[in-house]
Amino acid sequence: MKQNLPVTTRHTEIPPGVNLVSKTDLKGRITYANEAFVEVSGYTLDELQGRSHNIVRHPDMPAAAFADMWATLQGGHPWRGLVKNRCKDGGYYWVDACVVPITRHDEVTGYMSVRKHAAPEAVAKAEALYARMAAGQPPRRLRLPRWLGIRSGMRAGSLFVAVLMLAGGALGMGGLTLADRAFSRLYRGQLEPVAAIGAIEARLSESHTTMLEIRLARREQAVAATQPAALDAQVARLRANRDEIHGLLEQLKGTTEEVVLQKLRLTEALTHYTEDGLRWVEQAAARDNLAQVDRLVALRVLPLEQDAMAAAVDLRQALLDAAQGEYSNTLERNARIRYFAAAGILLGLLVVGLVGHMFIRGIVDPLNASIRRLNRIAQGDLQGEIDLSGTGESGQLNHAATVMQLHLKVMIDEIALAARRIHRHCAMLNTALYEVTEHSESQHDRVYAAIAALDVAMAETGDLSVRAERLLQKASEQEAPGSSPQLVDDARALATATRLTAFGAEEVARSMRQVADLIVENRSEAQRAWRASEALTRTAGELNQLVDYFEPPKTGQAPAVSAV
Repeated sequence: MKQNLPVTTRHTEIPPGVNLVSKTDLKGRITYANEAFVEVSGYTLDELQGRSHNIVRHPDMPAAAFADMWATLQGGHPWRGLVKNRCKDGGYYWVDACVVPITRHDEVTGYMSVRKHAAPEAVAKAEALYARMAAGQPPRRLRLPRWLGIRSGMRAGSLFVAVLMLAGGALGMGGLTLADRAFSRLYRGQLEPVAAIGAIEARLSESHTTMLEIRLARREQAVAATQPAALDAQVARLRANRDEIHGLLEQLKGTTEEVVLQKLRLTEALTHYTEDGLRWVEQAAARDNLAQVDRLVALRVLPLEQDAMAAAVDLRQALLDAAQGEYSNTLERNARIRYFAAAGILLGLLVVGLVGHMFIRGIVDPLNASIRRLNRIAQGDLQGEIDLSGTGESGQLNHAATVMQLHLKVMIDEIALAARRIHRHCAMLNTALYEVTEHSESQHDRVYAAIAALDVAMAETGDLSVRAERLLQKASEQEAPGSSPQLVDDARALATATRLTAFGAEEVARSMRQVADLIVENRSEAQRAWRASEALTRTAGELNQLVDYFEPPKTGQAPAVSAV
C-alpha cells in the first residue's frame, strides 16, 4: 500500500454541513473534486485531477479497510465507513465517507465519494477498530445474508411452517401409532395370557372337583351298576380338561424375562400335573381300581394341582407386573412425546421469533428507513443520516435511496457552485457595462459638441463660398479689355476651394452623425446587456433559493481548523 509521508499531528476539523465530494474512474483516478475537498486537502485542482485517489490516503488506514471497500463497490453496493485522510502538508482529517458506484445505462462508469463531518465518538470507535485490523484481528460484526429478502423470506417462512406442520403431524400420528401398539401389546401380551391362566385355573378347579367326586364315590361305595358309567364320564371330563390345559399353554406368550420364567414354571407344573397325576388317575380309573384312584388323588394329584395353581398365580402376578411396567413405560413415553412436542413448540416459537426479529431488523426496519429517507428528500432534506443496512429488496431500495441522495447532494453542490460563479461574473459584467455606458455617454456628448462646432464652421464656409461665387460672377461680368486675368483665376480657385471645403465638412458631419448614432445604438445594446445580466443575477438568486431549499437550517458554524 502506498505510504504518503511525511505526516504531522495537525488536525483539520470538517465543519458540519460541509461535503467533500470527489469522483473517480474505474481505476480510482480522480475526475472531479469540489471546492471543499480541494480546500481541505491542500492540493490544487490540477494536482488532484488525473491522480489516483490514494494521494490523500493516510498511513494509519489499514489495507483491509480499503480491500473491504473495493470488494463492496465491485459487488455493486455502496460502502460507508470512517476514513482518516492526509492533507498535502502532512496533517490529517477524519470524515464519514460514503462511496457509491456511478452507473450509466446499467453500467458502472466510476465511483463517487461524499464525505462529511465525523462525530468524535465514532472516530474513537474507528481508531480502535483500525488498530485491531492493523494487528491482524478481523472486524467483529454480524451481517445478515444478502439473499435474505422479502421473496426468499416468504419462501423460507412458508417452508418452515410446512416443516412444522409436517413435524407436528408426524409427531401426533407417531404418538397415536405408539399408543395403538402399546394397547395391542397390553391386550395380547397381558390380557390374553391372563384370560388363558384363568381358563387353566378353571380347568384345574373342574378337574379338582371331578377327582373329589371320584373319592366321594369311593367312600360311599356306590351301587356297582351305576359306578362304571359315572366313572367313565368323570375320566372323560378329566381327559378333556387335560387336553384343554395343554391347548391353553400354547397361548401363553412371554413379554418379559420374569413372565417367561413363570410360564416355564407353570408349563412344568402343568406337565407334571397331567403326566404324573391325571394320566395315572385315568389309567387306574380305566381298571376300575377306585382305591388306587383315591390314593393317587390324595398323594399325587392334589399336591401337583396345588403346585400348578401356585405357578398360575405367580404367572398372573408376573403378567400383572409386566402390564404395570408396560403401562409405566407407555406413560413415560407419552410424557417424553409431550416433552418433545412442548420443546418443539417452544423451539418453533423461538425460531419464529428470532427469524421474525431478523426479518424486521434486516428487511422491515430498512424499508421503513428508506421510506422516511425518501420523505425527507421530498421535503428537501439531503443531509440525513446515511444508512446502508438491510438485505434483499429492502437493502437494494435503501442502497438506491442512498445513491440518489448522494447524487442529489452533489448536484445541489454543483448548482450552488455554478450559481456563485454566475453571480460573480454578472457582478463583474455589470461593473464593466456601467463603465462602458458612462464612457459612451461622455463620447456621445463630445461627438455632438464636435458636430455643433462643425455645423458652425460649415455655415461660415457656406457664407464664404457664396461670397466667392458672387465675387467670381461680378469679376466675370465686369471683365474688360486690358483687365488682369489673374484676378479672375484667383476668384475661380477661391470659389472651388470653398465649395470643396463645404462638401468635405458635410461628409465629416454626416460621418460624425453616424458615429453618434452608433454610440446611441451601443448604449442601447449595453443597456440590454445590463438587463440580461440582471436577469442572470435573478436566475442565480433563484438557483440559490433552490439550493437553500435543500440545505439544512444554519445552527452555527464550527471552527474550520484546529491544531492538535
